[in-house]
Amino acid sequence: MSRKKDRLSNLLKEEIAYILKHAQDPRLAMVVITRLELSQDLKHAKVYFTTIPEGAEKEVEKALQSARGYIKSQLMKNLRIKFVPDLVFKFDAELKAFEKLWEKL
Repeated sequence: MSRKKDRLSNLLKEEIAYILKHAQDPRLAMVVITRLELSQDLKHAKVYFTTIPEGAEKEVEKALQSARGYIKSQLMKNLRIKFVPDLVFKFDAELKAFEKLWEKL
């Protein structure tokens, strides 16, 4: 990953976590951003998340998808970057698989 892409990815991840922490919707307070993948042109971002407590993944994913516009507008307001990428939120199934594997060990 290029240095610029890596920095932008980390910046977006931190800022999205901050926005969700201060959001009005209580479902969004349960979200932990695990990673963020940017496209090569920096115009699209897949934001992977998990929830605490477990079990509310589908409900939280719907809440995140409906809050995309708000989150993007807050990113535009708070960050000094040329373009804010389009956001797609996905439950981090890889993290779940890793946790299950870890429990078996």
